[in-house]
Amino acid sequence: MRLQLQKRYKHFRRYREIANVLVKHGFGFLLNSLGLAEFSPPRRLSAEEKNAPEETIAIRMRMVLEALGPTFIKLGQLLSTRSDIFTAAYIKELEKLQDKVPPVPFADISELLELELGQTQSQIFSHFNPMPLAAASIGQVHEARLINGRRVAVKVQRPGIRANVEVDMEILYDLAGLAERHTVWGKIYKFTEMVEEFEHILQEELNFMLEARHAETLARNFAGEQYIVIPAIYWDYTTKRVLTMEFINGIKITDNSKLAAAGYDMTEIARRLVETMLKQILMDGFFHADPHPGNVLALPGGRLAFLDFGMMGYLEQELRDKVIKLVFGLINKNSTEILRAVMSLEALPVHVNMYQLRRDIEHLREKYYQIPLGQVSAAESLGDIMNLAYRHRIRVPIELNMMIKALIITEGIAARLDPRISIVQVIEPLGQKLLRRRFSPESIRKLFWDNINDYHILFTRLPGQLGRIIELLTGGEIKVKTENPDLGRALIKLNTMVNRLVYSIIVGAMVISSSWLIRERITFWGVPLAEMGFVFAGLLGFWLLAMIIRSKFY
Repeated sequence: MRLQLQKRYKHFRRYREIANVLVKHGFGFLLNSLGLAEFSPPRRLSAEEKNAPEETIAIRMRMVLEALGPTFIKLGQLLSTRSDIFTAAYIKELEKLQDKVPPVPFADISELLELELGQTQSQIFSHFNPMPLAAASIGQVHEARLINGRRVAVKVQRPGIRANVEVDMEILYDLAGLAERHTVWGKIYKFTEMVEEFEHILQEELNFMLEARHAETLARNFAGEQYIVIPAIYWDYTTKRVLTMEFINGIKITDNSKLAAAGYDMTEIARRLVETMLKQILMDGFFHADPHPGNVLALPGGRLAFLDFGMMGYLEQELRDKVIKLVFGLINKNSTEILRAVMSLEALPVHVNMYQLRRDIEHLREKYYQIPLGQVSAAESLGDIMNLAYRHRIRVPIELNMMIKALIITEGIAARLDPRISIVQVIEPLGQKLLRRRFSPESIRKLFWDNINDYHILFTRLPGQLGRIIELLTGGEIKVKTENPDLGRALIKLNTMVNRLVYSIIVGAMVISSSWLIRERITFWGVPLAEMGFVFAGLLGFWLLAMIIRSKFY
């Protein structure tokens, strides 16, 4: 607490600025709720402000974030993905937040370039356009040519932005802690964790070296795809604050008139965009989290180019599996499958009403029951899931929120190109490809070797533990109070089951050992031990299978 007070004093001017903006736009009551009323004089809300509709309050909220500058604009853009927290009215306004600011004077850009690259501008570039192609809160992009004549795009970080972000992040941590202690919403949502997630994303955007690595990772993932273009990185002229990459000249993917004039096939481009995003999300687990129209260009030959890799999403295999189950639950109109997928996210609050949650999911299933597959909107269906999360206060992982936002943007762009396209129909053949990949020998082999240590622990400890349990049972040390006359027969069956389990473990251990021996190529009297192990494991396995079939308990 003392440390927070010291920080408030240290950043008093910024706290005061934030407080004044909140009061100006009718959110002064938040200062009282958080115990920060000393930073700004109170202002009575007018009757009109008190009774304002949700849409008006959402507009005021957007204006607050815009007035507070780059960090809060970025925060608002991230919150626009959190439909598990905000209603549609707030999401609509947060999506309007524009990260466009006046450009930095070229003299400052030139000074930073020379400081970062260690050479004068004329030693690196034969031409450098002083007018930026785009200017945002973190950096601005200039067109240039290297000494060797190659055309490049140079992204330069705004001077002083990192220091400003660090101050605002300290304040956001303080506000999150106060909200968790003093507000009802703070007891439901872990605001401090949300600020940590935001800080991680923002720090990634501030590190242009990381953005360059993102570009190269995406390029590797599409190495075999001739229709996807990722700009090359010029590492000799790239640092944490300067990013130099290949200049890509194309047509903005939503400029239908230019695309038509150039003879592009709109349907082909729409489908390629959808397939590309689905591959990134479901197969690679690494995706462009901000595929808005300015970041996707159409190139000759029906190719697509992606730009700006500051905000990328990561989906681990486990979360990807849950997402796939959720999507296919919606496609199959299976409410039980949807509920299992939602529960598997492990984000259900303790107070959730399971009966009401099941009913809401069933109503959702009924909504899509009569809709043909080709007419199902992925954006709308996933939006419905997020509305469900909002109603039941289910906190959805940030990665899933980013994925849904990316899909919604993708579907919106694709629909402008070809209104007949359906993401759900594109998912179907991709789903078959996913299944083939998951059960391919290579995937099974990788799964086995990734978990070999866990299997070793299981196989070495389990027989002893099971044997100990049987000893305790037969020795009477584990006493079961029951009047069931069939207990003796049940124990015999249990003993048989345990024996079979032990045999199964032995078979598994022999297979694992033989797999290890294949690498060593050890022989006994000229016979490879690995092959002998596989033969004995097979014989024992067939014998065990025969015993199970004969018992008729399978």
